[in-house]
Amino acid sequence: MYGVHKLLWDIRRDGAIKSLYTETPEVALDSYGIEGSFRTLMADFDIKGLYEAGVNPYLLYFCAIQLEVDRADYYARIRGETTP
Repeated sequence: MYGVHKLLWDIRRDGAIKSLYTETPEVALDSYGIEGSFRTLMADFDIKGLYEAGVNPYLLYFCAIQLEVDRADYYARIRGETTP
């Protein structure tokens, strides 16, 4: 979980990490040691799945903003109404 939280934080704060994650998510996930179900959830940026897995909602929301997820889309996705 720490790796996921750290990656979400870094995407929000560091443009290079954001680019790495959006262009080659596998490399970003490897560099943060994210494995298992969290790896799949982060690779797909499954907002609802991440939230339900216990990811910090503050970090999740502000990372979504940095990844240019529209606010209405974010809320629809967290409710499971749409997917990325």
